[in-house]
Amino acid sequence: MRNYSRIASLLGCLLTAASSLRAADRALAPVTVEQVRRVLAVELRSRGFADNELPEPDDVEVPLPVPMRVGSNLRVSSVCWDADAGRIRMRLECDRSGCLPFLIYVHSPSHAQAAQCQLIPHPGYSTTSEPGVRAGEPATAVIVASGVRVTAAVTCLERGARGEIIRVRGGQGRIFRARVTGPRMVETLAQ
Repeated sequence: MRNYSRIASLLGCLLTAASSLRAADRALAPVTVEQVRRVLAVELRSRGFADNELPEPDDVEVPLPVPMRVGSNLRVSSVCWDADAGRIRMRLECDRSGCLPFLIYVHSPSHAQAAQCQLIPHPGYSTTSEPGVRAGEPATAVIVASGVRVTAAVTCLERGARGEIIRVRGGQGRIFRARVTGPRMVETLAQ
């Protein structure tokens, strides 16, 4: 019981410190499909695609709304061809730690300039085809708020592999989206 009160006190201090930061530093807005399309167009043009070869709006899939700090900019960090799904997979990131990295998908037959997607092993992560999390199983969520990282127990509501964004339920019953970072591990920005 003593450790619980110390942890609760520490969490209270962390949350108070995070909430005292300027509102502009914590302002979040969802990444829009239009923002993704602009970054996508720049990336594909740099790879030699002509304007008439760019994907149509319906060809771009942003699986879930991703919170991004206001004033951040997106950039493409990797591109590969996912032969199993028949689509191009792109990993996007924000500058200045404005958002968690996330994946988008482009359904397009023009994949000649994208390398085959490969699983890159990470120390401590399983490289099997098993998902990082399964629906209904408990996981640890790392919540990032103004540079402070706090962990919490959650229940996964969807199955997901590393890098995918899924829905999870926190201890108070609140449902939110988080990116799978490994076996029974997810991460999200505080909203």
